[in-house]
Amino acid sequence: MKILIKQKMMNSYIFNYLINTILKTTIVSSFGICILIFLKRFYFKKFSKKFNYYIWLIIIFRMLSFAFSYSVDLYTEMIQKHTIINSFNNNFNTKMSISFFIICVWIIGIIIYLFFILSKYLKFKNLIIDTSSKVEKESIKKTYKNLLIELNIKKDIHLRYTEELESPACIGLFKTYILLPNFGYNEDDIYWILKHELTHVKNKDIVIKFLVLFTKSLFWFNPLVYIMSKKINKDCELCCDESVLNNCSTKERSFYGLALLHAIEIANLNKMNVLITEFNKSNLEVRLENIKYKRKYRSGVIVGILIFIISCTSFLEINAQIPISKENSKENISNIEEQKNYGHAFTETIDYTYETAPDKYRKRYEETCKILGKIPQKSDKIEVSTNSE
Repeated sequence: MKILIKQKMMNSYIFNYLINTILKTTIVSSFGICILIFLKRFYFKKFSKKFNYYIWLIIIFRMLSFAFSYSVDLYTEMIQKHTIINSFNNNFNTKMSISFFIICVWIIGIIIYLFFILSKYLKFKNLIIDTSSKVEKESIKKTYKNLLIELNIKKDIHLRYTEELESPACIGLFKTYILLPNFGYNEDDIYWILKHELTHVKNKDIVIKFLVLFTKSLFWFNPLVYIMSKKINKDCELCCDESVLNNCSTKERSFYGLALLHAIEIANLNKMNVLITEFNKSNLEVRLENIKYKRKYRSGVIVGILIFIISCTSFLEINAQIPISKENSKENISNIEEQKNYGHAFTETIDYTYETAPDKYRKRYEETCKILGKIPQKSDKIEVSTNSE
């Protein structure tokens, strides 16, 4: 006799499904990161900095959607002998325990990573905001208002002075602040600094930083994710520079480059840069090279669409399902259930509830419930094989 506990089997299915999708996504995304780094190094140089920045979102999207998949079923007919075995429960319990342990380790890793980063970020943010002060200088406030109109930004963004940062920065996902160190920036520097930080807001760069954070937390065990994060930060600044200098003259480009160098000259850069944007020396040599010369780049829209379509195909799973013509055998075939995702099936079963089942089946069910730490309920369903002894 075999009693099937459907809840237990459902839990096992969920654990194994999670492990399979996480493993598959790790492999697919790792290949994607390596290929993208290679293409950006040799082929994507002719595309805009904006394209090179936002193309990372395809990898991010794929990794955050790890639990999603769609399948195509292929059928092949064959004959296979089928025997019900007595070791089902032991094998099933062992495999479920291993799956449960792996999922627990993964979840604990996520919690530790998020707690460490977010607690550090919130402590840092609260310190800065609490010690900041309003910008009272009229020329700065006027420049700031004009830039909000120029960039068509309607969101309420607070402009404040701070002594906790040594370079201008933008911080806050929902309530956004632009923070200026109380240094002696001239009016030209202030214009380009504020335009740079407001462009980060317009480009939703802080949102992207949080998406990268959650991706890193889900795949904390994959070193390539940390390499990707550094590449995204560099591309973020290059994209922002390109957006700021769009349609600017050579003279204006020079002013912007000087403002960047001046900001670096008077500041030792802040080290807490996980979830904020800064007007700093990140990738300075490359940034100055791009600031100096105005180049025409391809948009890369078609290439981006093709890469997205290719990425979507990685969600596909092909199931080779085999309708089996079963022949009863007296031989014991161990681990037959592995072919059915730890499921167990019988050609015929008799269904009882715990209330209506014969005493011998009730007792066996009670023993199983004790192992699972479950209290039998009257409505619990018990399936009994007609082949049981």
